[in-house]
Amino acid sequence: MSTDTIDSNQTKPDAASPDIPDRRRLLWVVPIAVTAATFANVIFYFILTKWLGEPLLMNATEHVHVPPVLSPMEVSNVILVSITFSLAASFVYVVLSLSTQRPERNFIIVSAVVLLVSILPLLGVPNSPVALSARLGLVAMHIIGAVVVVSLLVGLGRSRV
Repeated sequence: MSTDTIDSNQTKPDAASPDIPDRRRLLWVVPIAVTAATFANVIFYFILTKWLGEPLLMNATEHVHVPPVLSPMEVSNVILVSITFSLAASFVYVVLSLSTQRPERNFIIVSAVVLLVSILPLLGVPNSPVALSARLGLVAMHIIGAVVVVSLLVGLGRSRV
């Protein structure tokens, strides 16, 4: 009798599951996702502010004042916030890939909840000094950044076997 039979419970040690992100791939996928989300938001910012003439306003003071002192958002703010939140999303994805059995599903759920939480204050402020069109522009930037980061991390983060 041959001992060449393979136990169905054993897997090759180097075979990656299609549901588990490949940590080596994440070393290059994370910078691509962060860069792409930042670039997409900067492009949208310029379309919104330069071509359509819609200013994006932000609170220019350190503390909340009534009424707040508003100033136009600069592209440097868009870049800084896009990089910060893209890196935070990437960190969450890596942590979930190390600690859960279904990291992609869990990451998509967490991302959707965080996106919703980030959008609600923009739309739910009654009598806001910021025009609805500017707030919708910010909502669009949140959605653009989230879609780019999540799709690249989930799409490129796992190895194809």
